[in-house]
Amino acid sequence: MNHNLKAMSLRLQTFFGPSVETIARHTQFVRRVSELRGSVFLQALVFACIEHSQATLNQFAQACLDLGVSISPQGVDERIGAESVAFMKAMFQQAMRTFRNELALPLSILQQFSSLNIVDSSVLSLPAAMRDEYPGCGGDGPQASLKIQLVFEFLRGNLEHIGLQPGRSPDQKYQDYLRVIPALSLTLLDLGYFTLDHLKAMAKHAYFLTRYLHPTGLLTPAGVPICLLSALQAHAGPILDIPVLLGVRSKHHIPCRLIAQRLPQEVADRRRQKAKDHAHLNRRALSKEYLALLSWDIFLTNVPDSMLSAPQVVVLHRVRWQIELLFKLCKSYCGLRHVAPLRKDRILTELYARLIGVVLTHFLMGPIRMPLGAQVNREISPVQVRKIFQRFARSLHQTLANFDALVPTLADMIRHILRFGFKQKRKKRPNICHALDLAAVIHRLDFNVEQEIDLPTLLA
Repeated sequence: MNHNLKAMSLRLQTFFGPSVETIARHTQFVRRVSELRGSVFLQALVFACIEHSQATLNQFAQACLDLGVSISPQGVDERIGAESVAFMKAMFQQAMRTFRNELALPLSILQQFSSLNIVDSSVLSLPAAMRDEYPGCGGDGPQASLKIQLVFEFLRGNLEHIGLQPGRSPDQKYQDYLRVIPALSLTLLDLGYFTLDHLKAMAKHAYFLTRYLHPTGLLTPAGVPICLLSALQAHAGPILDIPVLLGVRSKHHIPCRLIAQRLPQEVADRRRQKAKDHAHLNRRALSKEYLALLSWDIFLTNVPDSMLSAPQVVVLHRVRWQIELLFKLCKSYCGLRHVAPLRKDRILTELYARLIGVVLTHFLMGPIRMPLGAQVNREISPVQVRKIFQRFARSLHQTLANFDALVPTLADMIRHILRFGFKQKRKKRPNICHALDLAAVIHRLDFNVEQEIDLPTLLA
């Protein structure tokens, strides 16, 4: 751990160090000699945004003073403009390249894949004055909004890709994430990204796992149309696993597996009621077939059964929830839920500073996500890490330039995380890493854990 702390400290110093000035000049944020250098501005904004969920100009100015630069809040405001947006955007992209973890979770069920990517989006409301550049979805929603497209690589804990779009942009048309999907990786997709062309492109070199989108056509491997509802109703067991061709048109015909798990009656009834309420709100009619299909969880994947059994697929899909927790972290604890009605350049400058803070949080947490192993059902909580990071933000900010002081400060923060940063231990439903570990044991993957297994609880 001492070696890791020194390496992490060096990486932090390098990112916030003198090389920042080259980018500051290239983006024209710095045009002449000034006390408020690019590195000072970057470090002050990032650590002030970590320490304060809604940082003020006064707090930005105080963060500059911590670095020996005396500037008024008005002086900070004058430096915020189109150039500061370009500068912080460039530094955010640099952060995505710099702060990457290479240590994979010690879970054999996941280590079959080169990476485990989760794709999803979230929308932030913006002041109405930004509606021309970032139009909202219309209706009762905000006039202006920003959609964050995110690829979270769960196996190593890296933010692989972040894209910003107008809020009204549909997920189905977004395809930039395909560029960062490596060969032999597994990608978990939300239904909003269910596009046969994209799944076909991904299946050429990688694996996918998604829910089934009704009424997408299904064929047998021989090309015979499948009536999905009839097949499910005729199956007596709790889980169905059959080979299918996804898509009716010959240009698609994606070979994959359809896996369906029957849900408890009360769960299915809640789903149907929720679907009816949503359809009524949007003035749409629902077919009887669609309502009947809500009695099952239905998944599609091109991962062969030699790598993942049907129950393992059901468990593995639970990993998708981790990106929802990441968005909750961004919004509730990193200041992205409520965007103040400020001018556009300041909003975007602070947005990139906060996103750098999110990248830093996952970088510092990555090597210690499972410090006690999966068997004990204890995982580090990103929310708790962020709270501890917030508490240590000013100390790290003040010691960042002094390597001999930075290492023990970072070590102290890691000690607090290892003592107070865990998720609550669950008795009835295991945390996701523990559930994946149990799934490997049940289905005889090479992971030796002696433990009594409760399959219904695992699949809940």
